[in-house]
Amino acid sequence: MKNLKIVIYTLLGWMVCMNSSFAQVEMQGSQFIFDKTYVNPAFSGINGGFTGNLHYQLNDGSHQFGKSYTLSAGANVALKQVKSGLGINVVRNVFGSDSYTMGYGNYVYHLPVSATTVLSSGISLGIQQFDINLSDLTTVSQNDPLAARNIYSSKFDARFGVTGTFSNKFYMGVSFDNILSLYTRKDDYYNQIPPTFRKINMYLIGGANLLYDNGMQLQPSVLFMKNFGGITSVDVNAMVTFDRSISFGLGFRQRVEESQSVALGAETKSYSQSILRPMIQYQLNKMNQSIKIGYCYSFNAGNSLNVGSKGSHDLTLIFELPK
Repeated sequence: MKNLKIVIYTLLGWMVCMNSSFAQVEMQGSQFIFDKTYVNPAFSGINGGFTGNLHYQLNDGSHQFGKSYTLSAGANVALKQVKSGLGINVVRNVFGSDSYTMGYGNYVYHLPVSATTVLSSGISLGIQQFDINLSDLTTVSQNDPLAARNIYSSKFDARFGVTGTFSNKFYMGVSFDNILSLYTRKDDYYNQIPPTFRKINMYLIGGANLLYDNGMQLQPSVLFMKNFGGITSVDVNAMVTFDRSISFGLGFRQRVEESQSVALGAETKSYSQSILRPMIQYQLNKMNQSIKIGYCYSFNAGNSLNVGSKGSHDLTLIFELPK
């Protein structure tokens, strides 16, 4: 039994490290740029009207370890009569034999503090499901219990966030997810899911939406992500829109992960990635500004990890109805 536990720990630790190496495929890859509710539920309905989005991310190096992609969808609606907002977020990620699916429902209350300031607080409830497919695993023992089975895990989750918007131009917010992870068992070998989902994550976000008389629009943003299991990321982005139709942008993410061997208790090591993300977005119907399509390509500019992934392609479709 002791050897079996070591095998499980080693296998899962390798999978976690492999997932962190391909950081281009992750929940916060680029979705939050087009819909901030992926990191903070308090943004649901904050702009009024209805907003929906579909996002697909494909990893260039997926052929080396099997299929690797992220598919996500979100929708938000403002309930102006009750100063509230409702929203949903669904994320499906597959990386080789690993996969996870998450679904959340969001509720937000918007409190007007003044004519130019609105404070919002939001709560989100959902479920996280994880699966590691071991059907193709080659084992030494003929009757090894790890063979021809899956390691399956699911748990409920809650998120909470607050935001402030000022003069309809500036915003800032803080949020936390995996709140219910405080109550999950830490000694359950079949629930050794990646640390991003085992520990509480904190997100600090700030930015602006600046519109000029000549029709140009500037949208800078900064996102700081801290996983209390050892992962820290800083994401800086800026997009410029010309003639209310086409946008160009550039993003940069510095990610540092402190990891430790779960099998033998090795010394803590640091892994870092410097990810660049050129972006483009086009307004399909300029008159009513309701449909947008975006594309970005993320790649590890620093090549700090010796992995085969070239990067990831992101496609985003955004649908908006007027306030």
